[in-house]
Amino acid sequence: MCAIAAPDVFGSDEIGNAVVLIEGDIPRDLEAAAKRAEGNCPERAIEIRE
Repeated sequence: MCAIAAPDVFGSDEIGNAVVLIEGDIPRDLEAAAKRAEGNCPERAIEIRE
């Protein structure tokens, strides 16, 4: 789900587990997509800290 909401921020590994594609701070132009992913994560596995 997170990769669908923010494909430039999240992807998947070789077995399909979600991975973060960006190290460090999320660029401003991707913040809205990352927040959408956080809000749509069914497992609540994403937490964005400011």
